[in-house]
This record gives sequence, C-alpha cells and structure tokens, in this order.
Amino acid sequence: MQKEYKIILLLTLLLFIGCETGVKNRTTTDKTAEYKSKIPKNSEIKKIYSKTGVPGYYIQVGYFKEHKPTAEFINRMEFSQLPYKLLKHRKTKEIGYYALIGPYFSYRKAKEIIGSAKDFVTPNAFIVKVVRP
Repeated sequence: MQKEYKIILLLTLLLFIGCETGVKNRTTTDKTAEYKSKIPKNSEIKKIYSKTGVPGYYIQVGYFKEHKPTAEFINRMEFSQLPYKLLKHRKTKEIGYYALIGPYFSYRKAKEIIGSAKDFVTPNAFIVKVVRP
C-alpha cells in the first residue's frame, strides 16, 4: 500500500512540476500573433515634400494641375467646416495645387476625420503626409 502511495505521490509531483515549467497547451492560440496594426507603415503613406507646408498628416481631397480649384470646390471644403489648405507644388516646369484638409499630428486623428471629408468634399479622399525636404 505504501509503495502505491509513493508512486501516486511521485506522479502527482511530476505532473505539478511539468505544469509549472512553462509548458503551454499547444491548442491555445496566441492573440498577439493575430493582431494586425491598422496604421500603415510609413513607407506606404504618400508623402508630399514642402518647404512651406506645416508637417503632419493631411487628407488630400484634390490635386489641380496648372490652376487653382474652382469656387464650387472651395465652397464644398468650407461647407465641411474642416480646416483646409491649398499647397502650391512645383515640379520642374509644372505648377500644381494640392487641396488638403488638416494638418493632423497623428495618422489616427486623420483616419477619424476622413469619413467627413469623403462625405462633404470628395469620396476619393486619402491620407498623405507632408514632410520637409
């Protein structure tokens, strides 16, 4: 009887030690492996290089080659009540104008506002980052 008692005690002790060594049940999933960041990598965000623009995240609602946006387009931006800027962009001999809403200091804040920009100004709005050259 004592021999059986010692065997049961020894098996219980081995089971307890095996559980406490950090051996995990392989059927559980690791939740951190399933998490994917909703913020794109910095290289995936279109960058606009500007010496005059305030650096930060903007919502681009339009790009106009060789002329400023029409009064109707500017009225839509004003109606949205979002802060907007027209950023003059010069490439070699071409002059263009970016119509931007912002600036926002974080991508998440710009992501929160993009729905309003798509509703009031244009459904083709997307997030860009203005940086110094």
